[in-house]
Amino acid sequence: MSSTRKPPTILAFTDCETTGLDPFLHDPWEIAVILRVDGRDEEHVFRVEPDLTNADPAALSINRYQERTSRPGWAWDDREAAARRLHALLDGAVIVGSNPAFDAEMIGSLLGRYFGQPRPWHYRTYDIVTLAVGSLYGRAAERTRAECDATWYGRVARAVGWPWRSHDASRLVQVEPPAGEDAHTALADARWARAVWDQVTVPDAFFAASDEQLAEMAGDALSRLHRGQW
Repeated sequence: MSSTRKPPTILAFTDCETTGLDPFLHDPWEIAVILRVDGRDEEHVFRVEPDLTNADPAALSINRYQERTSRPGWAWDDREAAARRLHALLDGAVIVGSNPAFDAEMIGSLLGRYFGQPRPWHYRTYDIVTLAVGSLYGRAAERTRAECDATWYGRVARAVGWPWRSHDASRLVQVEPPAGEDAHTALADARWARAVWDQVTVPDAFFAASDEQLAEMAGDALSRLHRGQW
């Protein structure tokens, strides 16, 4: 009797820093992918020197292109080698990010120079802002049914604004977005996407624990209390 193993779910928490917003005019210059296969995460960062001919000065200012790329130790990856590695990593993966359709277009533009199929990932991308806001409206629905109070929907709408503000939505699900030196860096933003995804889709360890694990957690807490660590 033969059996087939279900292919692993591959999530690719992805972010790009670019020279602008138009994939036909602008280039990605820093790409981060956190690949999750069967629950294990691997971080990958690619630095691809862009063509600055049509670069948007505002974009370069926001992502601190000149400052970051002029730092000691900064080195560009070989463009074709990076593209081939990216293609292999993203083959069959589901891209997750903040506005991942934009990142997918930018990466697809890069891969299109070397591949006839420049978009090897799953056709549907997942936006963490949509995910977070959906979670908040789901909570509003629960509160409405429990309390017969439909004003919860309006509270969510006011909190997230319109169009939905990514940082506000993130904070409302208790994930602080990147700030300071981490802001607008590809790896920090990919980690942020992962944190929001896990916050919404992965149950808190307390609620997911077995009775034996809960007993162990309680025993550890009591032991610490007894030793005066709290």
